Amino acid sequence: MRVLIAGAGEVGFRVGRDLVYRGHEVTLVDSNPSSVKRAQTLDAQVFKGNAASAKFLLEEASIKDADLFIGVTGKDVVNLVGCSLAKKMGCSTIARLNNPDIIDLPSDYDHKQLFGVDAFVSPDELSMHRIWQILSRPALTRLEHFSVGSLRILEIRLNDSSPSVGRPLSNIKLPPHCRIALIAREEGVTIPSEQDILMPRDRILVLLSENSELEELSDSLGIPKEITSERNIKRLMIAGTSRIALNLAKQVHEDPKYEDIEVYVTEPDSIQAEKASSVLPEGVRVLVGSSTDRHFLREEGIRYEDLFVAATDREDWNVLSCLLAKKEGAKRTVALVYQTELEYVIQDTGIDTLINPKRVTVNAIVNRATSTDKIEGMEELEGGEASVREFLIKKNSQNVGISIEKLGVPDKTLIAMINRNGEAIFPDDDFILNEGDHVLVFTLKGKLPEVEKFFY
Repeated sequence: MRVLIAGAGEVGFRVGRDLVYRGHEVTLVDSNPSSVKRAQTLDAQVFKGNAASAKFLLEEASIKDADLFIGVTGKDVVNLVGCSLAKKMGCSTIARLNNPDIIDLPSDYDHKQLFGVDAFVSPDELSMHRIWQILSRPALTRLEHFSVGSLRILEIRLNDSSPSVGRPLSNIKLPPHCRIALIAREEGVTIPSEQDILMPRDRILVLLSENSELEELSDSLGIPKEITSERNIKRLMIAGTSRIALNLAKQVHEDPKYEDIEVYVTEPDSIQAEKASSVLPEGVRVLVGSSTDRHFLREEGIRYEDLFVAATDREDWNVLSCLLAKKEGAKRTVALVYQTELEYVIQDTGIDTLINPKRVTVNAIVNRATSTDKIEGMEELEGGEASVREFLIKKNSQNVGISIEKLGVPDKTLIAMINRNGEAIFPDDDFILNEGDHVLVFTLKGKLPEVEKFFY
């Protein structure tokens, strides 16, 4: 597939890199010299130019030869202009949309037809969706891009008293329908084998099906009992008045499922706080004060907060306020970060959940762009250091009829689950792959090309 990407910044570069890894012909366009220089490290065509210029896209970037156009510049108008032209050239189109208001039309208009966009991807909406998951089940993340939509990931940090500490995985009895898929330590991230020994302060990701018994898992790993409850959030404090912050406060307050949750929004600037108060429902309290001010947080009862979400436009404030809120007693903290490198550095500092709008946007775009490929779904973990991939085993696959033990799966790679005819199977080494199986694989970033080639 020939893909033309308008925008070679953080999102465009990573989308281009993932598509190149998967064997697609990629062209990137950007007007920023530093972005162009970085994109030139990829095995792709790179042009310096204006992605909103029809002449440039036609004559230089050869948009008429592309199968798919992806507009991911920082300017929504540029993305829409590019998609409109690409659609007239017969391309499929995907547009990153930073401000949904730009396509807010009367109900009798088809915005996709009007703008020529097949799929819109909104970083704000994707980030909001992740926070929404935390509201309903604080420690669980659903893997929604995969064929078994009921799969979940539970994130646990082990302490000294955990019954699993000091024991190899082969000696830990886990309940059915779950598997330890990843271990994160100070020295890095690894995909565990049966011989790996769990240590205090390990942060582990456990893959579970909908049928998994969390209380049994709690007994095996020493998980705090409150994690097994359906919902334990009664107080929510949101730092900042960004679009994400205001939308989150409004939606939580207006959702009947969360009518018992007290919602607070903090903003240090009194003028911005007043503006926020004017657009939020009366039941949402807007507090004038800084989320990095310990005395302010104490006065406003931070120790009673079940969930603290730092959603300002500055990731340094988000990180600092979450660390402070956690130290002052907040039960769970969520920080928005915008740089993948920073996400990787701070992931073991004690903040419970990091949400990177750019990374979730990359995941959504690549999933949409490659939905007909042999890879059925994908998601990045640990700031991109690890990945989950779903592969479809086809009739002519070299892996059909072979047991997992004899497959020769690449090192640091785990076949964690098989979806066979809608049934989630957690396979052992003797399990034999069949045509039509959907294979869920956890692996490290450096192993991706080898793993994807293995299942092609």
